[in-house]
Amino acid sequence: MSKTVRVRDEDYEAMEAVQDVLGMPFPEVVHLSLNTDILTGSPRQNARRAIQYYHTYVIKEYDDVHEVPVEDLTMETADQAKAGLSIGAEKHERRIAADE
Repeated sequence: MSKTVRVRDEDYEAMEAVQDVLGMPFPEVVHLSLNTDILTGSPRQNARRAIQYYHTYVIKEYDDVHEVPVEDLTMETADQAKAGLSIGAEKHERRIAADE
C-alpha cells in the first residue's frame, strides 16, 4: 500500500543529501527520515555516521569507525541505516565511555 507524502523543499533537499551518501532508493530515504532523526542537524553527516556505525558495530566489518570507506559503501534499505543510527550509535557511545 502506498501513501502520498508531502515534503517541504528544505526536507527534500536534506533527503537528497542523505540519498547521495547512502545510495539507497528515494522511497527508502523517505521511510528513514520519517522514522529517525537523520534530517536533524547535518543530514549528510548523519548518513555518514549511519554507514560508519553499521559497518563497525552492527556487521563488525571494521574495528574503528574511521577505517570505514564511506565513499565506497552504500545501503540498500532504511532498516540498515536505522540499525546504524540506533544500535551502532549506542555501541559507539559505550566504547567512547569505556575509553575515558
